[in-house]
Amino acid sequence: MKLAHVVVVALALAGISQTACDQGHAGATTTPSIIHSNPAAQTVPTVELTEAQQNAIKVEPVGTYPFLVERTAVGSIAFDEDLPIVQAESTLIGAAATFALTGKELVRLQGLGEANGIAQKDVDQANADHQTAAAALRAARDAVRTLGKTEAQIDRIIAAGRFDRDAVHSSGKWVVANISESDSPLVRVGQTVAVKVTAFPGRVYLGRVARIYTTVDPDTHRMTARAQVSDARDELRPGMLADVTVRIGGPVDSPAVPATAIVREGDGTMVAWVTSDRHYFLQRPLKLGLQADGRYQVLEGLRPGELLAVDGGVFLSNLLEAPPSD
Repeated sequence: MKLAHVVVVALALAGISQTACDQGHAGATTTPSIIHSNPAAQTVPTVELTEAQQNAIKVEPVGTYPFLVERTAVGSIAFDEDLPIVQAESTLIGAAATFALTGKELVRLQGLGEANGIAQKDVDQANADHQTAAAALRAARDAVRTLGKTEAQIDRIIAAGRFDRDAVHSSGKWVVANISESDSPLVRVGQTVAVKVTAFPGRVYLGRVARIYTTVDPDTHRMTARAQVSDARDELRPGMLADVTVRIGGPVDSPAVPATAIVREGDGTMVAWVTSDRHYFLQRPLKLGLQADGRYQVLEGLRPGELLAVDGGVFLSNLLEAPPSD
């Protein structure tokens, strides 16, 4: 009886195994298959989809988009008067006046000479004073130049004996932007800026870069740029934090894909899924660039016109990680 019982159980198990196998073959048309080749020869991860799954994947051709070449920086709304420049220009005017005064005194004493009772030590002292004033004037010129003034502007300040003020319209406001050291070579006077503040979400204030300071802060490794923006509603107030976007160039037409087409892998790699027949999908690593209006600029990895899974990429990547079916 025991032996017969074992035989019956064995036959039953065999029947179950055969039934499961038959069911697996019968359902093969609804199960996605992953193309697993020899690991040494495998170069492009590929997924094959069933017809039902193909309908769930949205496919569109890769297009192009005119990306503006821009850089962003954190800044703030500033006062009309640039305090560091006001201080530097004030020092420059004072140094120039002292230099001129000591020069006149030196010439006067040299002209009188000992015959008129002028001691040589007085001439030497006047000469030393003039040299000191010259050194102070050079330092003052360097300080103003560092803050973005040209040599011509510096000469004009000295000749006029007054501050060199930029024309500030009643509807304009000043913005100070802290440009990263890596972006500093790209920023130029006259470039367009777009400014946003948290107090007025959705509002954009347009303007242009008016001044660039020539030094980089050694602690923050950022350079200061000063821009004037239009504020017809008089909403901006000094001290407000601002997001500043500087337009460096463009627009540049480049291959572009929607953000929904991009899949970030576990190692940080950005990939997308391309197809030629909507049946087999190949994983493609990407190098991305600029982002605008929900699109990414593709620097490497895709060509315009290629068919791309713009929705469902995560699903395809998950299928790739699934174990192979028997």
